[in-house]
Amino acid sequence: MASTGADRSQGTEEAPRRPQAGAAATARPSLGAHLLGLFVIAHLAAVILQGIPDPGVGLKRSAWRDETVQQEFQVWAGFLSRFGGEVTATELQDRVWTIAKGFTDFRAALVQPFRPYRDYIGVRQPWRMFVAPHRFPTALVIDVHEDDQWRIVYADRSPEHTWRVGTFGHDRMRAAIFRYGWPGYARIYGDFGRWVAGLAATDFPDARYIRVRMFRRRTPSPEEVRAGDIPPGEYQQQILLALEKFR
Repeated sequence: MASTGADRSQGTEEAPRRPQAGAAATARPSLGAHLLGLFVIAHLAAVILQGIPDPGVGLKRSAWRDETVQQEFQVWAGFLSRFGGEVTATELQDRVWTIAKGFTDFRAALVQPFRPYRDYIGVRQPWRMFVAPHRFPTALVIDVHEDDQWRIVYADRSPEHTWRVGTFGHDRMRAAIFRYGWPGYARIYGDFGRWVAGLAATDFPDARYIRVRMFRRRTPSPEEVRAGDIPPGEYQQQILLALEKFR
């Protein structure tokens, strides 16, 4: 039986229309997506640039006069002299200073535009840790004057003089005290001495004075340790305060 035209029209369906080629490509990101992308780029730039090493307070001639620094220059001058003409420690120091000063100025110009954002998010520390072994380390020593004589109440790593060892011997406090042995931290070291005086005024009511000092000594060589020939040291950076002012 032949099908009628109506039957043929009912039995056929119109094929779905395909989207035009390139329609998806015409979709554009929103303004918010563009702004978010710019923010991510700026954030990464601020963090990465801040992570570039910075000598900081170490870029001072006064800090370079420290015995540890001077010995490092002598060692490196002797090492570099093996590969060319003789280089003195003074010449090497002058060359390094010129390079370090130029590098630091260049770095400062790079991070300057990101400084407000850096301060806001708190990424202030550049990577400048563990630059060299400290060959002339300092150790904190605290004395009080009572009964007309000086008495040591705290000495770093001493099993006998342990006043407030839980405070002064804490890892974070030791990291701070280590810095106070360097010339660049003289002002903060003075604040530290006054803070210690406030503690001593309470703990030693009969004491009249407090003395905060740093004991500096060259690190002995393995041969000196085995022979028991420990280098002598000396007290430096003395802070002497009357405790009556802190009571």
